[in-house]
Amino acid sequence: MKKKQDVRSALALAAGSLLAATGAQAGDGDWTIDSALLVYSETDRVSAVEPVVSATRDLGDEETLNLKLVLDSLTGPSANGAQVEEYPQTFSTPSGEATYTVPAGEVPLDDQFHDTRGAFSASWTTPLENRLWKRTLGANVSSEFDFFSLGVNGALSRDLNKRNTTLTAGLGFEVDTIKPVGGVPVPFAEMFPVAGSKSTSDTEDRTVTDLLLGITQVIDRNTVMQFNYNLSMSSGYMNDPYKVVTVVDPLDPPGTFTYVYENRPDSRTRHALYWETKHAFASGNVLDASYRLMTDDWGIMSNTLDARYRIGLGSDWYVEPHVRWYDQGEADFYVDRLAAADQPAANDSASEYSADYRLGALTTVTAGARVGKKLADDGEAWFRLESMTQSGDTGQADLSAIVLEAGYTFKW
Repeated sequence: MKKKQDVRSALALAAGSLLAATGAQAGDGDWTIDSALLVYSETDRVSAVEPVVSATRDLGDEETLNLKLVLDSLTGPSANGAQVEEYPQTFSTPSGEATYTVPAGEVPLDDQFHDTRGAFSASWTTPLENRLWKRTLGANVSSEFDFFSLGVNGALSRDLNKRNTTLTAGLGFEVDTIKPVGGVPVPFAEMFPVAGSKSTSDTEDRTVTDLLLGITQVIDRNTVMQFNYNLSMSSGYMNDPYKVVTVVDPLDPPGTFTYVYENRPDSRTRHALYWETKHAFASGNVLDASYRLMTDDWGIMSNTLDARYRIGLGSDWYVEPHVRWYDQGEADFYVDRLAAADQPAANDSASEYSADYRLGALTTVTAGARVGKKLADDGEAWFRLESMTQSGDTGQADLSAIVLEAGYTFKW
């Protein structure tokens, strides 16, 4: 669950996002199949393999059905929250059945981390009065060995101004069940297998509610623009049960450390503004640029810039360079380590600390390109290669990764 929580989708409302559509358009009675295989590999850390299949059927009269299946597998060492130290460090695995030692000067990584996920979603879009109104209803389910999620969503859109303007409103609701390996840890208790470090509960729950308001505007025959506002409210168990915080006591002998489990607020409210513009030039090349601003009540503010430029190469070939820049500030309760004098008592729910680098200051740059070829019957085959570099305030945050993806779209 550790890594997959970063990929929690506030975009269960994407059915209402008109600019987000990709792939070929199905004809009446046709299925359009979009398939892709993603390989993501961090240097000396987590690797992921993720096949995705999305099937869209045109039911006629602007009515469509979409089915999507995602499978992914993650393996490799994952940062456990402890900091780099000048001495070797020993940790227990989440189950408490074994220990592992990290050499001095290296990032503490749990090499037992692995995860397999299956996710399925379905959405149905149908026109309403005068075909100027459209509604989309959807549901999604996701399952991992320590996590289960079930959600529903709906969106309503209205075309105006000779269909040059589209207003969209969407609502999504999700219920998550977390079942950590070894049980739910007690906040600020010492790392398992110390007695009393795990609570009597095996599971915890969380709910997520998303609201989306958007407007899509055709500027001219070559340009379309979109603005979205997203409100996301999460409540319940927000901790990462596998993350610890290093506690340092100057009175202890050198190289002696205590590790306690983190504790985060039990709710989170996020606000996000999103802008995207697509423009087709006279040459046939297409620019797709977007910006996203996110802020939340944890004190995090992030900015994301994303740009793609599709260049036609002739004979239905194209190349699409891509660059993405992401930057975020740290959460109010983020720390790299705690002094023993500041260590809260076990199960102190009023105190909040986390050393998870994903809540610290981060800057990520992704760059690469996609090469593709249009095929007969609106089909397409493509390949993407990108590199990602991330940096932050601690050694945990510094990493690099390679992304490989191949896709094929066809009618059936």
